[in-house]
Amino acid sequence: MDRIQKLIPLISGVDGWMIEEPEDLYYLTGLTLSTGSLFVSSQTALLCVDGRYFAKAAQEAPCPVSLNDETSLRKALHSMKRVGFDAAFITYNRYLTLKNLFPHVEWVPLPNPVKQLRLIKDAHEIAALKKAAHLTWKGYQWILSLLKEGISEEEAALQFEIFCRQNGASGLSFEPIIAFGENSAYPHHRAGKTRLQKNQLVLIDIGAIVDRYRGDMTRVFFFGTPDPRLVHFQEIVCRAQKKAVAHVKPGVKLGELDRIVREEFRKENVEELYTHSLGHGIGLETHEFPRIKESGEDRDLKLKPGMVFTIEPGLYQPGLGGIRYEDTVLVTPTGCENFYPASG
Repeated sequence: MDRIQKLIPLISGVDGWMIEEPEDLYYLTGLTLSTGSLFVSSQTALLCVDGRYFAKAAQEAPCPVSLNDETSLRKALHSMKRVGFDAAFITYNRYLTLKNLFPHVEWVPLPNPVKQLRLIKDAHEIAALKKAAHLTWKGYQWILSLLKEGISEEEAALQFEIFCRQNGASGLSFEPIIAFGENSAYPHHRAGKTRLQKNQLVLIDIGAIVDRYRGDMTRVFFFGTPDPRLVHFQEIVCRAQKKAVAHVKPGVKLGELDRIVREEFRKENVEELYTHSLGHGIGLETHEFPRIKESGEDRDLKLKPGMVFTIEPGLYQPGLGGIRYEDTVLVTPTGCENFYPASG
């Protein structure tokens, strides 16, 4: 009930909230639900689930539980005139259904209402994130041990998944990005049948899930003699990344981190090769609030202890290749803690 209680002070302008996004439901109740509705007001909380989950939820939920039927929903909503819902998750069809079933209720769109709570990780979450990072790093080292001429990107990606699952992961944070040679110039390249050749660049962007929390890191590896242009890109990217990480501490605005990186890239006349934001929050999902970009909507958000996010600048030259260097960091009271080793 602690997390639900923390949600209550955030309720503003409405009588209560309806939460249906599965990761938010897990965060607030500790239950893994593919569907369900949690109603929270300043006085009460009620979790409505279908018959598949009712018995378990009734035993383990931190609040009262009812079946997710029209009668229960009417009970939950009888004293609410204005109800906030997650406009980033609820479909328009679901909105129309609710509006038709409960015409007395004014449904108020509130995108990602739980994001401010999930922004600050508690000790349990931080421990899980560190375990996910540790396994991700071990998986990276395993991939390096497999690299040889002729191995395909998809073979390396499959072996990473097998290794992680055999060593405690419940899954992967995302489909591994294993990119050989020129494929590394595409930030979200999907591992395919391309086979490794001598003197190619290998870009590895991976993450393992442990205790529901996610790892995320990127490194590049030169298999043989590297192209001098890519070595130069790597020097620029690593220097910019380290400057941004060194600047992480409470009170710093998010956009400032991206500005630091862009300033370094401008000095080298390569900013146009930087095609994405600097990073993103991470936790129960790989991409969480906030997004780190100098011109983004979260740019003025100030860092606070407990925030966990990635810092991953990159430079990409089609026809040549790309360099990205990514760490996951935790904001501490005096600076930050990096979950990944500095070399590799």
